[in-house]
Amino acid sequence: MAYSTQTLAAGCFGKIYKEKYGDAWAALKRVPLGLISKQQLDRECRVYHNARHPNILKLLGDPWLKDSKWNIPLEFIFGEDLETTIFKVQLSKIQLTPAVRATIITGMCEGLLHLHSKDIVHQDLKPDNVMVEHQTHRAVIIDLGLAKFSRNGLSSAVNLGNEAYSAPEILQLNGVRDKRSDVWAMGKIIAELCARIRLPTQSVSVLKIRETLKDQPYCTPVSRMAEVNPNYRASMAGVIAEIRRAGAIQQIDGRPKDITRDIPRDITRDIPKDITREIPRDITRDFTRDITRDIPREIPMANQKWSPLPPKMELNKPNLYYRQDPPQQRDFGKALVPGKNEALNKQFSLMSFPCPLPETGKVTQERYNEEKGALEYKEIVTKGGKIVKYEKVQITK
Repeated sequence: MAYSTQTLAAGCFGKIYKEKYGDAWAALKRVPLGLISKQQLDRECRVYHNARHPNILKLLGDPWLKDSKWNIPLEFIFGEDLETTIFKVQLSKIQLTPAVRATIITGMCEGLLHLHSKDIVHQDLKPDNVMVEHQTHRAVIIDLGLAKFSRNGLSSAVNLGNEAYSAPEILQLNGVRDKRSDVWAMGKIIAELCARIRLPTQSVSVLKIRETLKDQPYCTPVSRMAEVNPNYRASMAGVIAEIRRAGAIQQIDGRPKDITRDIPRDITRDIPKDITREIPRDITRDFTRDITRDIPREIPMANQKWSPLPPKMELNKPNLYYRQDPPQQRDFGKALVPGKNEALNKQFSLMSFPCPLPETGKVTQERYNEEKGALEYKEIVTKGGKIVKYEKVQITK
């Protein structure tokens, strides 16, 4: 069966095509014999075999020689490179929400941590060499063609890589690319991803990162990764816990807020979707009896938000539904007006709303007005469990 071939990329080390490999799609890398030696090819394959990880591109099989070109079958990522995600917004299919950004950053760092744990230096980290899967936002480090094994200062390959993401010691001191220069490059990538701006290589420093990221959760670990002096620069193992923690914070902040998560379940089932609507008749069925002591002194109207009103405000015919008590207890709520001698002694105890109220009937409420320095009375009329009248009355003694 014949399949169409699509060119994905081209560079000095050959071209990459999208082709069928067995039952799956593959990114087939074709490198002319003159551009890669058998020793270099074997090293690249060893790197892939040692770097098996979800965030590292996979080698699908052994390379083969055809038409004077080495054919290297690599995992095909259905997504886009991070360069597009960060800087080519109109072409990108990824919306960089805090949660998506956290997934990408954590994935990149986990992949680099795995490489370094196997003594592998990538050498050429940059947004172009990180793919982001469209559906899962999985970050995958690609292009291990320049990667090398490095241990105790000994390298298995030449010192090559791009300049835009080269650490200061590489540009200024002609230093050897190692794990520390990989960490610096990753720090610059994360900073550009968070700020969505291109940072000039020479300006990247601890102060620049702190100025760029400010209060973002990645500020501290990335500033440690961007340390100019490689001897003081953090390792991936040294910052991975902070990267994971920052990612967890971003994931939580990105979730929809559940405003009822801290309210008991048996109460939230009775909360109307629109809290400004008239209160349902059975809203108090799950409240205990002693909660009535918290009813505000002035009763809000039905279509207002539930909040205490100023003491001077008087409202007519409020729609307030209350819990019914057994018939034998209802008469207790009919507060009798005390005589003059008892008024001062009982003024504070009678200031609260008389409860329970009769289902149908009339109650007189006595309260002490501090501003006037006198007692005042209000008549409460109930009908069918509903307050139909709440007005000030004059009582002559």
